[in-house]
Amino acid sequence: MKKFVIALMVIIAGFAAPEIAPQAEAQVRSENQIRRAKKRKIKRRTRRRVRRRVARRAHFAYRHLPRYRATVVAAPKGAILIKRAGTSYHYHEGIFYRPAASGFVVIRPVVGVRVRTLPAARRRVVVANQSYFYYYGSFYKEVDNEFEVVDAPEGAMVDALPDGYEVEEIDGTEYYVLDDVYYQEVETDELEDGIGYEVVKL
Repeated sequence: MKKFVIALMVIIAGFAAPEIAPQAEAQVRSENQIRRAKKRKIKRRTRRRVRRRVARRAHFAYRHLPRYRATVVAAPKGAILIKRAGTSYHYHEGIFYRPAASGFVVIRPVVGVRVRTLPAARRRVVVANQSYFYYYGSFYKEVDNEFEVVDAPEGAMVDALPDGYEVEEIDGTEYYVLDDVYYQEVETDELEDGIGYEVVKL
């Protein structure tokens, strides 16, 4: 009887094995396909093709805002006074104004200036696993529930620059220049319209 039971189990295992093996193989194939798809997705998301000739107005998204370095008669109503390193700024909705003889000049703040709020249109930028916020030519890091101005991180990808930049050609490639920070125009799928401006060190 015992020999009969063992023989029966061997026969059942023989019938089941051909079914189990294809299922295991199918599962392995499925997992490999998922891994390959993830790799392709990562590559597509990080692909950036440099344009050697700038092709469009980098300030299009900020076209409704004051031109960088422009002079206005008065700071906007409700602007907040901020002092840093002996300089006074008037801050309003992501833009800084500095008092001048003929009014107020639109400028970028020095590193270390902190503000409590940024406009809803700010962009979150991740570089080397570090999170930054970007708006109107300035980069920020969140510190103690405030936003502190920092240097532009190399490799950061932004969607627009404030009007007032210059275009400079170096070794056959054109760059946007804003306060000594260089940006190259690239084709990328990291942004909605497929075009971005990447911070580069030259």
